[in-house]
Amino acid sequence: MKRVALLIATVVVVLVLPGGCAVAIALAGGVVTAAAPVSACPTPSGTGEPTCAPVASLSGVVVDPASVPAPDAQAAVAVAAALTAAGRGGRYVAEGNGPVDFDCSGLTAWAWRQAGISLVDYSYTQRSQTRDIPRALAAPGDLVFWFGGDEHHVAIITAVDGPVITIAEAANPEAGVRTRQLGDGWDAAYLTGFGRVIRA
Repeated sequence: MKRVALLIATVVVVLVLPGGCAVAIALAGGVVTAAAPVSACPTPSGTGEPTCAPVASLSGVVVDPASVPAPDAQAAVAVAAALTAAGRGGRYVAEGNGPVDFDCSGLTAWAWRQAGISLVDYSYTQRSQTRDIPRALAAPGDLVFWFGGDEHHVAIITAVDGPVITIAEAANPEAGVRTRQLGDGWDAAYLTGFGRVIRA
């Protein structure tokens, strides 16, 4: 009976991202686990590549940065954090900066903070903290901006598969925190650019 209860208490969900990448998310039934945010990724002595721990959420949802195809370890941590937040299904809340409920810039700032990078919690300021890149060079961890001139919406790229770009965003009060693909009519009308987070 204990074995059956254990199986019921833990559910594993596998998300298949564009390009066939799979991200396993473990949901522990009703168990709340707290974890400190991941600090800047430490670099083991003798190697040039930082290593980062999995991002854990308050609800037990964990996305391992090692499972995220990103250009570097810090971008992988930021994407894992954004996917973790989207997996919790939080609400869009003005001035929300997590760890459950967010506004758009609060989500991107929180995600990058898990990788040790500080972004200001305003989308137009985050635009100035990135280097403009063309869509063809967009990669996981890069930011997407809408409403050029004063950018009042931002999201983080979580996957790129050829022309298909998937993002995590705190969309609006109706849709909440979610993932979706770019490309609908709203994007065509308002998307203004892509930015790579500037790091020291």
